[in-house]
Amino acid sequence: MTKLVRLFPLLLLALAAPAWAGSDDGSKTVATSTAAAKSDETPLDIFTMENAYVFESDLNHGGSFGKQDAIQNEFEYGHRFKIVGSTYAHVGVAYDRFDFGSTSAPVPNHLQALVGVVGVEVMRGSDVGAFLQVRPGFYTQNDFGISSFDIPITLGRVFIVEKDKLYFFVGAYASFLRGGYPVLPLGGVIWIPCDQVRFMGVLPEPRLIYSPTKNLDLYVGGEVTGGSYRTDTNEGITPHKLSGAQVDFNDYRAGIGVAYSLKENLTVDFGAGYSIQRHFAFHRAGENYRTDPSPYLRLELKATF
Repeated sequence: MTKLVRLFPLLLLALAAPAWAGSDDGSKTVATSTAAAKSDETPLDIFTMENAYVFESDLNHGGSFGKQDAIQNEFEYGHRFKIVGSTYAHVGVAYDRFDFGSTSAPVPNHLQALVGVVGVEVMRGSDVGAFLQVRPGFYTQNDFGISSFDIPITLGRVFIVEKDKLYFFVGAYASFLRGGYPVLPLGGVIWIPCDQVRFMGVLPEPRLIYSPTKNLDLYVGGEVTGGSYRTDTNEGITPHKLSGAQVDFNDYRAGIGVAYSLKENLTVDFGAGYSIQRHFAFHRAGENYRTDPSPYLRLELKATF
């Protein structure tokens, strides 16, 4: 943590530098993944709500513990305050929750995160060219306390390789509660061969998008959702080492979808496909529970003002 704190001023200086290096005329940056975000104006208020249902499949750990389904609900609101030029402060709040069907496995029946969002963003229109974001809050099953408090940090920057055509993204993610690698490098490529086609090869939602009209996107791609959490203390759980344990939960999905702009600033995104695997990784306890593949349905609403 100390090293990250010392690096904070340097990161701010890096963000303040031009995030679209190689663009000498202030051209548009990369288009985002939905049809609504094509304005040259920077939206100041951002609201997103996502809901998903994953159908039942076997939960395994050296054998089946029964069938489990999952419900995902996410909400986030953020507001941007202009600092100088194209640099903005971003503050907000988010609540995420996963509810799981009951099985005989010693995994949580739900996981939730209530967090604040604080960051700095370098904008060009509605697109983020560089950012530093921290999400302090509680990542827990039920117990909101110091053991479930975390401050995940994400930073990234987009570089132009070929203006309006090809972009690279580089970044990093760090979480003190994460049981696997606490710091993860991030990277990706964004390719726009023509106005109707965009390849957004960046996690957590890589997509290949076809836009037959300016209000409609059709896409095929993937999604990684989840996070790192602290489970409740439970003296009766077996094995006992899972009482109050840290768990990394991830759901790896692949599917197709359609995003339609009801208005310029309001988009509805519906997707469906397969959850390839839901994974409960108790890294520090050395236990792993995984599900078989199962279908999922997903609905997202996004509004910007």
